[in-house]
Amino acid sequence: MTPKNPQMSPAERRRERQRRLIIEAATELFEANGGEEGGGYAATTIEQVAENSDISVRTFFRYFETKDDVIYLDVRRAVEDQRHFIERRLDEGLSPENAALMGTIEQALVFSADKVNRKRLERGLTSTNFTDRRAAWRAMQREMLEELLTPHIKAEGPARRAKAIAWLTSAIFDCAISAWQQDPRSDLRDRIKAAVKDLADALCVINLPGNEGLEALLKPLEF
Repeated sequence: MTPKNPQMSPAERRRERQRRLIIEAATELFEANGGEEGGGYAATTIEQVAENSDISVRTFFRYFETKDDVIYLDVRRAVEDQRHFIERRLDEGLSPENAALMGTIEQALVFSADKVNRKRLERGLTSTNFTDRRAAWRAMQREMLEELLTPHIKAEGPARRAKAIAWLTSAIFDCAISAWQQDPRSDLRDRIKAAVKDLADALCVINLPGNEGLEALLKPLEF
């Protein structure tokens, strides 16, 4: 998933079309080989995907690192896309906090608007084959956010603050997909919006003035 970019070169557009064809070929094979419940993951090989895509195995690896990336979700690509959206917001002059939140929300909404993405994500969330990669996805998100945001933070302790922003930001999509996993027939975009609202409500409570805010509540604890 890449944001629409009218300045994409013809070569880049061809690459994206080829990547999509490989995903579609892998999905077709996976389902024909039994799907998640029928052993489709084990039965579907990279060699089969390459043949069904009319490419070589060597070409396959120019687009994907593993079989998991094409059948479930290419987590490295998802993190790269997230970074792209956030960088655009930083270039617009947004603060690191706002750029991280706005870029992540935008990327998540674009991602979930694509039914192929939603299907692959649903497949991954319900598969034991994706468990480790889901954890790796979270870690990669946070690492990327910390590395990207730290140079843009002028406050004291930029690395510490970047880590806090990274964890808070990555929680939005994680909460959304966890809720969506309970009812994949619902609109993932609605789940994302709900997660954003929940976060905003929580931050409003934390930042309440006077004796109701978190800072005041922590004083008796000598925190």
